[in-house]
Amino acid sequence: MNAHCTRLHLFMDGELSEADAEGFRNHLPRCAACEGGLRDLLQLELLAARALGAGAAEAPAAKPGGNVVALGAWVRRNARVVVPLAMAASLCAMVVPRMMPAAEVPAIVFLQNQSTRELEARLSDPRADNHRPYSPMRGGAEGAEAGKVTLPLRPLAEMEERKDFRGIVAAYVLHGQWQQAQAVLAREPASLARDIDLSVVALQDNRYQDALSLLDTVLRADPRNPQALWNRGLALRGLGQKESAALAFDQVAALGEPGWSEEARKLAKELHDAVR
Repeated sequence: MNAHCTRLHLFMDGELSEADAEGFRNHLPRCAACEGGLRDLLQLELLAARALGAGAAEAPAAKPGGNVVALGAWVRRNARVVVPLAMAASLCAMVVPRMMPAAEVPAIVFLQNQSTRELEARLSDPRADNHRPYSPMRGGAEGAEAGKVTLPLRPLAEMEERKDFRGIVAAYVLHGQWQQAQAVLAREPASLARDIDLSVVALQDNRYQDALSLLDTVLRADPRNPQALWNRGLALRGLGQKESAALAFDQVAALGEPGWSEEARKLAKELHDAVR
């Protein structure tokens, strides 16, 4: 590894000076690690661009501050590199997943290696629904940077090939990439699980009534759905309906889920106490 190898992400984001970018382009054909890393990054960005293009007409209004890379300008600036790597990425996307069994998703994708969670709502994917104590991120840019964990690229590309929409949405949400999550949700077929995940996005946007409408649909079909009951409690609390929210958390507590029931019981008590 040399100094150029540390500049891959800067090169992808167009943040190098022209001289440094030219140096990286000259280095790239001689470095298998950088070439492989760039191919992986390019493949994921192409998948993200495709998702955003397909979902633009259907996706809910995105919050400002999304972090999707503007791919078009980068491609135009680096056409000499993109063409052969895009062909390789396409071949990899078509061939590799069909020749090899699905790889185990690393724990970092769903933050299963973390001792606490920053997301209070519950996602539909069981891999993202393991209970950990809720610990919201510290406020401000410093806190956000301290809690930032890099989302690995290859597992997302593999889930994309398997059309594992729930997994991709969960990974994006857990890593705070809400715009990408909404783009994938726009492509996902209708289901109760999709409605649960859409309710998580609505809660993030403080659209509590929208979240309730989605969750009511889920609970009519599955009255004991723990994720829907939990998120319903959060939506009702957001609307100031504390007693109804407490009853929703009481229902979760009665399900006996390890960790979740104890937290639900605590939330219900706080809400009951607040209305007395």
